[in-house]
Amino acid sequence: MRFDVPGYPLNFIQKEPCKDSSAHQFTYIYKFRSPVTGYNYILRADYHKEDVFGIKFYAQHHKHSDLKYSKITNRGDVQNILVSCLSVVPILLAQHSTASFGFIGSRTVDKASQRVEGHQNTQRYRIYKELIKEKIGEITFEHVDYKQLSGYLLLNRAAGNPKIKESAIVDMFTETYNNLLNV
Repeated sequence: MRFDVPGYPLNFIQKEPCKDSSAHQFTYIYKFRSPVTGYNYILRADYHKEDVFGIKFYAQHHKHSDLKYSKITNRGDVQNILVSCLSVVPILLAQHSTASFGFIGSRTVDKASQRVEGHQNTQRYRIYKELIKEKIGEITFEHVDYKQLSGYLLLNRAAGNPKIKESAIVDMFTETYNNLLNV
């Protein structure tokens, strides 16, 4: 799959504080629209201790669903939607110059076909990994992928020793999201 598309402009909506005592500190919320699908999409950039953002998105009409990150729309325009989501990285780097970024490829849950994908090496993960490798180089970030979790981490080289940073981020995510595979 090639990602030589422009994506859509992101509109900043708000900064939402996190009110629990977890490592999640706040969330930047953005919105964009795909004229191809006719849907609005919500992008959430969850900022955590260890100076790392978790990037996730969903179609706005799925906002009340517990499975909003796992649903598929089957409307096309995947490349533009994903390029739009990835465009948040330079925006956030302008404000958080040493931030790292994490992505999880949620498993697909499709009620129509009664398909529930396993947690490892999900289709979303494989596509996100391909997109990130194509669009983001290795000068600013060290790329680390976690096939077992369907996760991908961009470790910011400006944050110091990448191995120490990776270990701290993994520990923080493990403590904060100890039920990650139960989603």
